[in-house]
Amino acid sequence: MKLNYFNITVSVFILLFSSKNFAQQSPIPVELFAGNRAITYQHVLNKNILDNKFNFFNVVSFDAEYEENGNSIYVVQSLVSYKITNKFSLGIGGQLQNIGAFAIVGVQFAHATDNFLLVILPTVTITGKTNYEQFLLLEYRPKINEKIRGYFRTQFLVNTDFTKYNRGYQQLRLGLEKKNIQFGLAATFDQFNSSTITTSNYGVFTRLLVF
Repeated sequence: MKLNYFNITVSVFILLFSSKNFAQQSPIPVELFAGNRAITYQHVLNKNILDNKFNFFNVVSFDAEYEENGNSIYVVQSLVSYKITNKFSLGIGGQLQNIGAFAIVGVQFAHATDNFLLVILPTVTITGKTNYEQFLLLEYRPKINEKIRGYFRTQFLVNTDFTKYNRGYQQLRLGLEKKNIQFGLAATFDQFNSSTITTSNYGVFTRLLVF
């Protein structure tokens, strides 16, 4: 089942990414984070598609520990939603992470300006055991001068089955943006099984805006 959800996610992503409407929009941020414990890859997409009537949201995060027998922590989530208003969308999608694979439904709120982005995405699973998840992304890029911007991002995930805390993370990024590159300091904190298992990672990140 995990493989099926992953294949569906990849297939939808390739189909939408190859479309003319998708490619003409804003760049795709691809991030590498080198920390004291692990190296992490991540991208977060939030794109309008099909004449702006629908929205495609996709987040992929893969965290690989340096140790030979280290753990891998991953989240793959995609949601295709219909835009009810300019900021609210109702959608369906899939998710794959360490705790399992699920089909999900959710409501997305997205607000974007030239230097600010806020995405709030609460979802509920519709296959297997019922889980509620809350995803939040806040990004701020204040202009310092004609060539440089500041860069700040905070990103949160909480997953619960209404009786215990299954999975959560908090990501913090602080740095600068020049042309199509963002870079600076980074920290990520992960929790599993009501925080009986926790990890942290501190280091530096580089984020490339791919056109």
